[in-house]
Amino acid sequence: MTEKPKNSDIRIRRTGGAGPNAQWQWEVLDAEGNVLKKGTALGEEHKAFATARKAKEKLGL
Repeated sequence: MTEKPKNSDIRIRRTGGAGPNAQWQWEVLDAEGNVLKKGTALGEEHKAFATARKAKEKLGL
């Protein structure tokens, strides 16, 4: 048997503020586009992405 690779995406969008006070909403999506986990983060864009990436790793993806 062959195992299908796990494809997932991280989507982030700014919901308010600017610079260090920016608010971000992030979502971890599976291959079909279904939301597996979502949350919010405060700060720069790279910090919001890192938060989402850690959540994705905890899901085992």
